Amino acid sequence: IEAVKADDYSLFKKDSAYSLSKCFLIAHTRILGGQIKDSSKKVILNCCCPGYVDTDMTSHKGHLTIDQGAVTPVLVCTLPLEAGSGQFYREEKLFDWENNKFM
Repeated sequence: IEAVKADDYSLFKKDSAYSLSKCFLIAHTRILGGQIKDSSKKVILNCCCPGYVDTDMTSHKGHLTIDQGAVTPVLVCTLPLEAGSGQFYREEKLFDWENNKFM
């Protein structure tokens, strides 16, 4: 926080903004998911990690093909309403990101 206040980003890792953005996305999904549960709308909201995919973004170091990386996002997009909202999925499974374990 002090570094941001001082506009000094020299201590931040090159990829820390990306990592933090993912953390905030998951947290925001949980917040919105809680709000949706109390709604009469028939919609669910969840997020996922596609995995370490071989793309330009990973400098082609990812171990998953693009097709393999698409599996979890497609799964999340096709979940039934009963799956609930505010969840995070990884490797085709529900993942507890606070405790770093699959549920």
